[in-house]
Amino acid sequence: MARRTAEENRRNVLDVATRLFYRQGIRAVGMDAVVKECGVGNATVYRQFPTKDALATAYVQGRADAWFERMEQAAGEQPDPRQRLLAVFEVLAQDTAGAGYRGCPMLNTNTEFPDGEHPAHLAAVAHKQQVRDWFSSLAAEAGADEPDRLAEDLLIVLNGAYATAAVLDGASYGSRALDLARRLVREACRKD
Repeated sequence: MARRTAEENRRNVLDVATRLFYRQGIRAVGMDAVVKECGVGNATVYRQFPTKDALATAYVQGRADAWFERMEQAAGEQPDPRQRLLAVFEVLAQDTAGAGYRGCPMLNTNTEFPDGEHPAHLAAVAHKQQVRDWFSSLAAEAGADEPDRLAEDLLIVLNGAYATAAVLDGASYGSRALDLARRLVREACRKD
């Protein structure tokens, strides 16, 4: 059997941790469970991620990067600037309706690591700030009178849907978030 490269080992550990952390929570999953699931030795895992905090932070950053990649792609497929904003909520509605949906990884991380100095917490907060700033630039392109206000309103809807859909009927709350986003965008980006 061919040996894996360091990058392949890193990817394997992060993929396993991502699946376990999202499904069970970061604090609920011990490093021993990650090692066992990876099918490698302790040294291989700890060579890539010297601490659980390092692995947790890599998980959060990976989820944040993946979220942006998906959302920017969905938004980029829309020719109308208002539709770019709504594309995010269309993806959200699909995601929250899925059987394996367990909430927003950033919000979950913020709850698990309330210490404002923890690197995973900081990565989650930075992501939410980046989303807000992206929404603001999309809102400006869409002609919103107050792009920052629309961005903050949409962030509230986004986070509210992610949190509520994890607890209640995900399909219903994802769909309602899309409806709310449509109303907010329509009211904020009136055509002359």
